[in-house]
Formats: sequence, C-alpha cells, structure tokens
Amino acid sequence: ADAWHQYSPSTDWAQGGPIVEREIDQISRYETYPDYRADRFATDDYEDCHAIGPTMLIAAMRCYVSSRLGEEVDVPEELL
Repeated sequence: ADAWHQYSPSTDWAQGGPIVEREIDQISRYETYPDYRADRFATDDYEDCHAIGPTMLIAAMRCYVSSRLGEEVDVPEELL
C-alpha cells in the first residue's frame, strides 16, 4: 500500500519525467493564462491527444492517460 502512496508521476519529476520524454511530443505554456498544454501526436497505435493542466507534469500525465485509456475512465468503487 505504501508504494501506491509514493508513486505520483504527476508531481514527482523522477517518476513522470521519463514518461514525458518517452510519450509526450510537446509541452507549451499558454500566454494568456498560467496553464500548460501537452500534446501527443497520432501514431498507428494512438490517436492525437491534447491535455491542459496547471503544471507541466499534470498536463503531460493527463495526456498520457487519455492517449492510453480514452477521455473517460471508469474507476471501480472498491478503489475509491
């Protein structure tokens, strides 16, 4: 159980950074407000993905999860 509490790729660059480098094509910051946009461009296995977040890692992890699982994810009740 402790391992799950310590795994946080959206806040820990040591965990999320390798995913960003491997999976995210572009991260940019909006000029008009302080959010970031992460992009992953289409391949044979995945569709385009664009996600927004308050930090680079949050935007990147949202994009990564969305590219793998889709825009909506059902979480079983027992995990909540």
